[in-house]
Amino acid sequence: MNDDSGIPLSNIVKYHGKSVASLLVEIGESKLLQEKWLSFIKQLECLSIDEKSRDGTKLIRHKINAFEKQDYVALSYTWDNSDHENPEKGKYKVETRDKYPRFLPSPVRDCIFDRVFLFMRAKGLHKLWIDRHCVRQRTCKTKGTCLHNRCKEKQRAIETMDLVYSLSKQPVALLGRPIEWEHELDLFFRILTGKLVEELSRTKHDEILQALSLLSRITKDRWWTRAWTFQEDYRGRPSMTLLIRHPQFLEAKKQDYGIFDNVPNELCIKAVCFSQASTDFCHAIPDELTQRDDVSHHTKHILGVAGKYTQLLDVKMPMTPKVIDDIQRRSLRDAWDKLAIIANCCQYNIRMDPQHMKEPKSLSISILAMCILNGEILVNESREDRSSMLEKTMPQFLEEQAFKEFCAPKSQRDLTFNKGCRFVSVEITPIGIKTKGHLWKLDRIIDTSSFRLPPPEAKKRPCSVAENEQRRLAYLATELRRLHETTLAMHIERFLNYDHTRPDENFENEKFSVWYMRIMAEELAAAIEKGKLLRLGRIWNSQISENPCSAIFIWDSNSTENIDIKGLCNAVSNSVVPMI
Repeated sequence: MNDDSGIPLSNIVKYHGKSVASLLVEIGESKLLQEKWLSFIKQLECLSIDEKSRDGTKLIRHKINAFEKQDYVALSYTWDNSDHENPEKGKYKVETRDKYPRFLPSPVRDCIFDRVFLFMRAKGLHKLWIDRHCVRQRTCKTKGTCLHNRCKEKQRAIETMDLVYSLSKQPVALLGRPIEWEHELDLFFRILTGKLVEELSRTKHDEILQALSLLSRITKDRWWTRAWTFQEDYRGRPSMTLLIRHPQFLEAKKQDYGIFDNVPNELCIKAVCFSQASTDFCHAIPDELTQRDDVSHHTKHILGVAGKYTQLLDVKMPMTPKVIDDIQRRSLRDAWDKLAIIANCCQYNIRMDPQHMKEPKSLSISILAMCILNGEILVNESREDRSSMLEKTMPQFLEEQAFKEFCAPKSQRDLTFNKGCRFVSVEITPIGIKTKGHLWKLDRIIDTSSFRLPPPEAKKRPCSVAENEQRRLAYLATELRRLHETTLAMHIERFLNYDHTRPDENFENEKFSVWYMRIMAEELAAAIEKGKLLRLGRIWNSQISENPCSAIFIWDSNSTENIDIKGLCNAVSNSVVPMI
């Protein structure tokens, strides 16, 4: 069973003769702490045209430190040609890595090099990173990890490849399917600029269907179907540029529109702009139209392939289930590469040891184990009928069980912040997930709507929060002292009196702990302004003596206030996340 990620968990359990929990424990023993192969990035191989060659088809190798020099093109393309591309190859010769280098014909299609070098000339760029030549390809076919240096190098490069795209200032994706006619270009322009959405109430249904059909054709390009290109796009954003070919007779019209850049015979579109415009358009279509089978078929496909996560997901949700589901729906030569792709996209430190993976292991359970070991939070609720969860596939199970009540600070990007909310030092045990962290015992509630007295004068402090926020926090500190919560009061006063910026107005070099304290202080001040409830908390321990309160939680006024705090604490402290 090579790829079982589309199979219900019950079938996987039956096939292996073990419960999901047993399989997770077994696979969890094959975890590795993965460190990016930084020397691969510091000595990143790139190609450039040999200026000495007469016809400009000889490509020579260079090494750059991509942490310092990022003006290279990181190319995203499909190794297999589409029906709209010329499959000819061999025009370009690439320098070998031999002691005495030779130039050998490239197996990459000529049209790929032609297009990317046209883009590079228009942008004044000289260095190209392309996986086919900049990652060693000649390796053994041995399952798992081979001991040959070249095989180990390739595996480590695959695990680090996402950095090539995230560091590049010019990641570029080549789509094979072209825009062929003037009416397509006109329609595409109106979609991307939002004009079609603005005019939707006055637009004929046939034209809406034409626009959906155009977006469907673009997103059915082979580039959108591959898992590796998903990683390249995901990690290359927001800089990733899509290139779509067009015939010469559309060049003048394209230039007149002024949004497609100046690369001859190519439309250049930022991938984020394409996703945004496509999502906006699909969401703007009237309800009476979305009920039509042809319309719903198009919108489902477009949003499934190119939908913008920030518009598809609720702000309280994690992105991981969506990322895994999107990768799952794309094709791969080796399905087990999903482990590396998911880990790269989700930026996991814990990987599964490839030497112990593959058959007879389960790919689905391996992915689930990797998610759990990297701290993804699952819902910890008892279920009357847990067997129903076994009828779901792994992506469906993860979507169902993922924790969906994150609350990001207003100053942060919600989904990006949620992605960083994970357990640490996770172990998988036969009875559940074991992790480390603080266990808080809830204490008194403070009603900030009763803060009626004029706030004390806040001295002009070198603090990183605004002056009105300082006043609210200063008043809270005074109130805490009145309640004999001196530890918390001192923490707030120390925060207000400490220069967090040094130099002021420059947060670029801010430490994580200082940054986090600052955004939490902003949230706390905003809660006081709105008169919300605050709840104090102390680190719980099993000793008789209690720790002083050292945390403040913004409390939901809808929550019951008559909570048996001791019972709650004991219930939490003895719980584990159950595994089916």
